[in-house]
Amino acid sequence: MNKTITIVAKASMCMSLLVSSKSFAVTNDTDESELEVLTIEGQRNILNTEPTEETVKLLNIAGIDGDPLTAVFSLPGVLYAGGDTGGGPAVRGSSPQDNAFFIDSMPAGYIYHLFGDSVFNKNIVQDFNFQASSFGAQYGEATGGIFDVKLRDPRRQDIKFTLDASLIKTGIFVEGSIAEDHAFYASYRRSLIHLFLREGSDSDGITITNAPISDDYQTKYQWQISKNQKLTISALGASDDAGANISSLSEEGRIQPDLIGDARIVTSANSQSIFYEYFGNKIYSSIGLNQLVTEDRSSFGAGQFTDGKNTQNNLRTSVTTNIVPYHSITFGFDAQRNRFDYAFDIIDYNCTEITPDCESQRGDRVQGNDEIEIDVIGAYLIDSFYVTDAFKVEIGTRFETDSYTDESFVHPRISLAWMLNSTSTVFAKGGVYSRFPDGEQALPTLGNPDLKPFLANHYSAGIENDWNSLWSSKFEIYYKQLEDLPRATDDLSPDPSLNYTNDVSGESYGAELLIERQKQNGWYAWASFSYSKSDRTDELSKQTTRYWLDTPWVLNMVANYEYSADWEFGARFTARAGARYTPIVSLRVDPNFPDNFLPNYGELNSENLPNYVRLDLQAKYSRLPFDLNGSITFALLNALGSDNVSGYYYLPDGTESLTNIPIEAEKGLEIFPSIGIELHF
Repeated sequence: MNKTITIVAKASMCMSLLVSSKSFAVTNDTDESELEVLTIEGQRNILNTEPTEETVKLLNIAGIDGDPLTAVFSLPGVLYAGGDTGGGPAVRGSSPQDNAFFIDSMPAGYIYHLFGDSVFNKNIVQDFNFQASSFGAQYGEATGGIFDVKLRDPRRQDIKFTLDASLIKTGIFVEGSIAEDHAFYASYRRSLIHLFLREGSDSDGITITNAPISDDYQTKYQWQISKNQKLTISALGASDDAGANISSLSEEGRIQPDLIGDARIVTSANSQSIFYEYFGNKIYSSIGLNQLVTEDRSSFGAGQFTDGKNTQNNLRTSVTTNIVPYHSITFGFDAQRNRFDYAFDIIDYNCTEITPDCESQRGDRVQGNDEIEIDVIGAYLIDSFYVTDAFKVEIGTRFETDSYTDESFVHPRISLAWMLNSTSTVFAKGGVYSRFPDGEQALPTLGNPDLKPFLANHYSAGIENDWNSLWSSKFEIYYKQLEDLPRATDDLSPDPSLNYTNDVSGESYGAELLIERQKQNGWYAWASFSYSKSDRTDELSKQTTRYWLDTPWVLNMVANYEYSADWEFGARFTARAGARYTPIVSLRVDPNFPDNFLPNYGELNSENLPNYVRLDLQAKYSRLPFDLNGSITFALLNALGSDNVSGYYYLPDGTESLTNIPIEAEKGLEIFPSIGIELHF
């Protein structure tokens, strides 16, 4: 269930200087010379039509096919929750569900497709702001990280087209002016995975019935009304569709016979927004209206299904002013209404991240449908000011309330920055955060409608250094305290009929080092190293265990080199400790299917997978034949051929028994060559 998250644009980001000059003569007693006088005129409402330098670097990372959100996994503090097969980003010991995603100040339906690539065309991303923790009061309804994507403004130019294609997707992009001060762009992309996984193909007892297809689109129309006004209308959308038949001969069918039959998943998100901005002399204000519709449908087994549709309407406004000397003050207000329509017919499993054996939590088959309306209100006040020329303080307060949980919060947040000298800055940040429970855990019948929001306290501190014009570094330590997380009820619960309660806490702490070399002589690079620890505590059993995404150390290295005007080379290297997993220690007879066995698990997250190592290489050639304007990109993914294990699973093969447990390792991406082409005309 998507909740309100507000972004406020800073007026300082919208200042340009228009410089004109004229000459005149001045005569004094000894000399006569001609002086140049500069007349400076400020214009705040400039167009951000080009990606930032940091965004360009992210787009050029080897092995990501120009995907800006995939690039975030090369930054410190971020992990794939699903290994090489995708999954959302896990940030500093939080789950992917704890993050907040938004696009151009509006909530996003979903950011990643079924196979892990993001929904964004690389040609339209202007800036990508990632905050791992301790973010400001303008952000709400998140206890993990903030992913803030700003799409660039359309260019005032003749209409031009861009075609691009790779082994996994193809797309078209068009952009240009349609009148003075009016411009637009539109993008559409479609996956090509269905060419490799064709309908009717069979593998290990699974037959593809609906070849996987994903597509996405983004459109933006902009009218620069005047030097201090701008109106933007946009529409965004994405979808995924895949289906297969699971037979009794398949691994899934032997482990969970309830899944035998046709299975299909269809997800989509579509949003439309209108956003007005005013750039005054000492004030910046904005107001936006948005409707976001997300749909998730799945069917499996003998008639089981889930069907959910959330229609979300947002009103968001903010005002930033420096009318008070030496202070930049921001006030923002958010109002959101969710109408959630759902229906289901499933066998109920009450599980959370601390449940070692979900099969042991099997319940009855249940049905239901309903319509729920949830109103969410958020308001915030931020004061940013300099105590001295070298000491900056930002104090913020955020108020949040929703009509479903009937909970209200006032969350204080603070940020301090002290410039020790011209090259070094020490910083410290902290705040209190909350988010709405996961949808299925808060619904009647399936969950607990009295479940409370999840809470977190964030603290971080560090130092940034610019060693010279080329090299810089950032060192940061952090601590997260997590409260009121969900727990599936069991025999220890006072009331097992509640399904879920707020009886889990946790903590996460670590240190991160980022070293970066700016571009010079054709090349740039960065490297990051992270150390961390994360755990969860069952408040009923008083047992503390490692979190399943706990990864003690992670090393990332990225480098790019422009060999010539025609050739550019890149490399990305990742090494990290193996993720935690819960070992299978024995088998038991499945009480619902006596001819089958179920695995028994040992201590929760007590073992580590082997260490992960991956190297991606890339070469980009920009001199195409026949004077074509474009480029060809060659990539080699997992160039070292590393066998990266993402988990160990019970794999019944007909020989299994109470004394024989067939277990197989699930491995990630093998060596994979790729080629892509981009044409402009």
